[in-house]
Amino acid sequence: MRTGVRAACALALLWAIGLAVWCAPELTDCGPIVIKGDYQFTVENGVRSGSGTATDPYVIEGWRIDAGCGDHGIRIEKTTRFVEIRNVEVSGAAKSGIFLSYARNVTIRACKLSANWVGIVLNFSRFNRLDACTVTTNTDGVHFYFSHDNQVLNCTFARNDTALWLDASNGNEVIGNTFSESYMGVFLDLGSTKNVVYRNAFLQNVYNAHCTSANTWDYKGTGNYWFDYHGIDANGDKIGDAPYTICSSGSQDSFPLLTKP
Repeated sequence: MRTGVRAACALALLWAIGLAVWCAPELTDCGPIVIKGDYQFTVENGVRSGSGTATDPYVIEGWRIDAGCGDHGIRIEKTTRFVEIRNVEVSGAAKSGIFLSYARNVTIRACKLSANWVGIVLNFSRFNRLDACTVTTNTDGVHFYFSHDNQVLNCTFARNDTALWLDASNGNEVIGNTFSESYMGVFLDLGSTKNVVYRNAFLQNVYNAHCTSANTWDYKGTGNYWFDYHGIDANGDKIGDAPYTICSSGSQDSFPLLTKP
């Protein structure tokens, strides 16, 4: 009986692995994509489907882009239509893997950015979302310039110089990410303020975070997990009793998590 159960479990596991492999989307090699204006969301420019509305966004997906030391893998400028870039891999860009400039309503989801100068750049861009992306071994992972009201959610950053860098960028949300093995985890500079950073995990970075202006590092009693936090938890609620200091200017996480979220 036990042998039969083990055999059945083994067959089920093999079936599940085979199904996962069979369902994994295949990527198609593609040259750099450049879109300058809403009228350039075309099949020739990598769009697979959609009409550009909130309920039916343009979809750019399934591409593997080796920028070959060109400036960008995907470049989108001066657009307001809704678009989702998903399941795309970009490497080898001399400036940035994905570059958004004066762009709104772009979602970058489940993309992999590696071996670029910068993985993703937002320049004067607003109301965009980065979700579940993997950003590794770039000089900088993600860099915002004068970009407000964007979201960075559930992404994995590893082995970048600076994982997430915001310059003069306000009101952004950074939630549920992992920042690991980088020189700097999150760097908020040039007056970046009113950004909210919580429920992230900071692991084995030389410097976890730094900011030069007022930002929020916890929300409704939930902060971030810091690998080098050594405070106590007297009441056993898995939140440190003493704050985690971000920088000497007074910024702190008042509710540091003792377990990774």
